[in-house]
Amino acid sequence: MSKLDRLKAEISFHEKMFFTAIAMMLGLLGWAASNYLSASTVVLFLAMIGLFGTAGFGVWNYKRIKQLLERLENAE
Repeated sequence: MSKLDRLKAEISFHEKMFFTAIAMMLGLLGWAASNYLSASTVVLFLAMIGLFGTAGFGVWNYKRIKQLLERLENAE
């Protein structure tokens, strides 16, 4: 596998992880919005921790994609 193909595959992987993080954030936010009256405080707190964790994971993946795109531009 050439260096360019490897970079493209890594970018594709991180893009998938980025969109997965967005889907998880929206899912947790939607669940919390619809169940905030019936769920316990601890469960809502854990859902918000999960929301912030996935947001951080999404930001990290976005930054990694930008770095890999710069490497791809410089490699050509």
